Amino acid sequence: MLKYFIKRLLIAIPTVLGVFVVVFFVIRLIPGDPALNMLGPNASDLQIATYNRVNGLDQPITTQFIIALGKLIKGDLGDSFSLGKPVTTAIAENFPYTAELAILGIIIGSVLAVILGTYAAVHRNKWQDVSILAFSTAGTSMPTFFIGLWVLVILSSKLNIIPVLSNKPGVAHWKSLLGPLVTVVIGSMTLLMRTTRSSMLEIFSEDFIRTARSKGLSERIVLYKHALGNALIPIVTIVGHNLGTAFGGAIVLETVFTRMGMGKLLVDAINVRDYALVQGTTIFIAILMILINILTDMVYSLIDPRIRVSGEET
Repeated sequence: MLKYFIKRLLIAIPTVLGVFVVVFFVIRLIPGDPALNMLGPNASDLQIATYNRVNGLDQPITTQFIIALGKLIKGDLGDSFSLGKPVTTAIAENFPYTAELAILGIIIGSVLAVILGTYAAVHRNKWQDVSILAFSTAGTSMPTFFIGLWVLVILSSKLNIIPVLSNKPGVAHWKSLLGPLVTVVIGSMTLLMRTTRSSMLEIFSEDFIRTARSKGLSERIVLYKHALGNALIPIVTIVGHNLGTAFGGAIVLETVFTRMGMGKLLVDAINVRDYALVQGTTIFIAILMILINILTDMVYSLIDPRIRVSGEET
């Protein structure tokens, strides 16, 4: 398994470099001058020239690219113009907020989705099943930001549980977390409920389930030990996908709820044309997505010993 992990990391290197190249040039195509964004519209030509020289923005773009690529190869993501600190420091300060939101949301959402999906499969074609499918279909059809806006309206304007601006001084941590957490939970539940239901219905038709029931085993043992255990592969696939989506969706949610995290850090960096911070944050998110995909594949072999991470099946 270790060899597989190292092999996948080596294969991912071209992907990371490709992301870096695209982000490096695309961010510089966006209209706007970093010096004017930082110094203001009343800055003199001398101040702008000094700022560009200090931050290396007066050099040809090819030179900037070579310097940035060299730093990336050494593991240096550069320094943030707007924050006045290394990009790695800014990421280290903001990533825990995003990780807390994504991981907690996926755990809660996955548990609820598996329970409801299994419940729907057991009550196939009954009103419970129809209600759960309707909720799943409605949630799947709505983008994350739309769900987030409705959660913000209900929890803030209607119920007055959370503030409109979560980054205001004195706001309790749980209040800044509640809105985006509810959004992540709803977003992660919808597809997983349908997948769990479909997997369970497929397993219910297998011979070993009929054999287990014919042996007189209780329905609970048949359901949770035999059926659910064999339905975990597609469920784990969706959970891994949802985890990656949760980290990516933080870009929208942390902006909607004005909460600290990687998403808000990236959006703020784009607004002020902080090239190094945009590049570093995007590279970090790309590496995170790659690691999540690799770990999801490795979990398969732990759930089902017949599956080998090398791609072979015994």
